[in-house]
This record gives sequence, structure tokens and C-alpha cells, in this order.
Amino acid sequence: MKFIVAACQPTIAQYDKEANLKKALSMIDEATSLGAKVIAFPEYFLTWPPDSNMTAADMEALAETIPGPSIDAIAEKCKETGAYCVAGSIIEKCDDGKLRNTCAIIGPDGGVIGKYSKAQPENAPAKFEPGNGIWPGNELPIFETPLGRWAVMIDMDYTNCEIPRIYGLKGADVIFAPTCWSAKFVESIAMMTVSAASQSLAYVISPNPVGWRKAVPVHAWAFAAEDKQAASLDLSYGGGTTIAFGATAIAKALTFSEDIAYAAIDPEAPAKARECDAGIYPFWRRPDLYGELLNPETTQPYGTHVKHDVPTAVGAR
Repeated sequence: MKFIVAACQPTIAQYDKEANLKKALSMIDEATSLGAKVIAFPEYFLTWPPDSNMTAADMEALAETIPGPSIDAIAEKCKETGAYCVAGSIIEKCDDGKLRNTCAIIGPDGGVIGKYSKAQPENAPAKFEPGNGIWPGNELPIFETPLGRWAVMIDMDYTNCEIPRIYGLKGADVIFAPTCWSAKFVESIAMMTVSAASQSLAYVISPNPVGWRKAVPVHAWAFAAEDKQAASLDLSYGGGTTIAFGATAIAKALTFSEDIAYAAIDPEAPAKARECDAGIYPFWRRPDLYGELLNPETTQPYGTHVKHDVPTAVGAR
């Protein structure tokens, strides 16, 4: 069954969950009034990400359980509108006592269909996840819904081809990729979304916010600072929200403006695309050549030497 998806690009108020939740609920109303059946939000859409200046008390104030107050409010809106919501991500207080960066999928009955925790948290000063005790998720689930087979990857998860490729192999029709990248990376979001859609042959939906984060610590690599770590600055977010299928961006939100991108999704299209490619490109995948990806002796590049049984190589705060 075809349906319309809405990728929301909200303006985020810094660490004001109440204001951001109110904005999210109003965007669900707007999107469903225009026929959207599925509404997706960015990573950290209720708070902005945690940074390297935050304390354990700050993290405790931002974190919630799933279900919990914010997700419950969105669930009520889903029941009211008959919509599905892919609720970006929040800092989740998990049952095992750990914090994770988690996205919840909520159905039109208000129930949580499932949740996914970011597999590749990062430690840049502006998004200081392991350093603030955020642990990685260790599963790549497929969620069976009446609208097709869905998957989720969060932000840095789509910078490597492995995760979208695995989701394609598992038969995902739609991959939601909540993202929170600053204005410098607006064009990169579209590029990564199209790349993930090409690798998976699924629809990929990447909502990203707009707005300003005040006094954010940043790192020299991304912002061309002379010192190893730049001073804090006010960091702009410009959107870049993109919906892609195959090698094409089929919808984009306006840049530097609160907006919603809409696209019609045909859940049968990915299977048709994969069947077509199987006939045209018989050597499209060569797993017989990929053994190095699992070689325990490979210590570089890309941080594969890091122990993954702790939040960060030096331990969480």
C-alpha cells in the first residue's frame, strides 16, 4: 500500500524539551492534515545533542525511558491523527541502566512498534556521546509494519556502507535515518542519503534540524580552527532533510528554514529494484572479497582497534 511520508525539519530550542515537543506535535498535525501517514523527526529533536561541557546531572535531566513522558505524548498524537511516527532519537534510560541514543517507532494505536539504538555513537566535542556515557546499540532490527518492512539507522550509522547494505540484504523497504549535522554538512546529508539508498535499494529518509546551538564546543577538523580544539561557538544548523530512492533524491526540504519534505512511498518498489539489479549486475556484490571487514587483526583504519565493550576507549564519565 502506497503512503506519504513526511520528513520534518524543525527548529530546535536548546535543551527545552517542552517547547520542542510542542513543535513536534504541531508538525504531526500539519503533516497529517496534508495526507502524510508517517512522520519522521531528526536525531535529538527534543534537546540538541549532548556536548563535552555537560555533566552527569545534565545527562540525567535530558534522559527518558521509552515509553516515557515525551514518547507517551507523541503516542497520544499518533492515536489522535491515525499516523505513524519515527520519533527521531532521544537519550534513553535503558532497562540495563545504561544510556543510549534511541529512536522509537510509534504506531497509530499509540503503541511502540520497536526501537533502535545508534550503533556508532561519536565523541566529537559538539556531540560527545561515549564521553557522556552513551553506549552503542548492538542490533540491526527490521520492523514489520502494515506499511512494509522498516529499519532505522541514526546519524553516523550511514557514514559507513555496512549498515544500509545489511538492511537491504534483510529486505528493508524503508530506512529512516534521523540526523543532526550542522550547516557545514547540508550537502553531505543529501549525498549520504542517496548513497545509502543506492547501497540498500531501499527508500532512505534523513530528517535534519535547523536552528542555533549556543556556546557549543567544536573540534578543529570540522571547523578549520588553528588550535587542536576550537573555542566554543554558536553553531548553525541548516537542514538538508532528504528522501531518496535508488540513486535519486526524490524530495528535499528548504535549507535554513523550518520545513517538511514529503514523498510518496511504494513499499513494493525496493523488491522490484533488487530483482532488476540481480539480472543486470550479477557481480554487484562480491562477499567472497570482503573478508578483511571481519579480520580481527585489522587495527586501522577507522577505529576498528577500539574495544566496543565500553562506551569509549578511556571509559565513560
